[in-house]
Amino acid sequence: MTVLALTEDERVFWYIALGMGLVVILVVIVLLSLLISLVRDIDEGVVTLWTVTKRLATNTTGAYQLAGTASILRALREECLRQDKMLTERNGMARR
Repeated sequence: MTVLALTEDERVFWYIALGMGLVVILVVIVLLSLLISLVRDIDEGVVTLWTVTKRLATNTTGAYQLAGTASILRALREECLRQDKMLTERNGMARR
């Protein structure tokens, strides 16, 4: 059984390599933590957007019924004007 002997320079390079590996591992851990935080923020945004979209869809289910509103309001206005004219004429006749 032989023991691999390292020179002092080789040992220094070995420690430098281990230190660089440790730094890389720490940077990867920090970057993955930031990625997880970003993904959670995106997920919360998607959930909020989905909720708002469902509410909007619920609120607009009857929007097609608004298409006939203008014509109904015109007819109602014309009827109100006729009634007003008729009442004005009657009141004018009653005063004479």
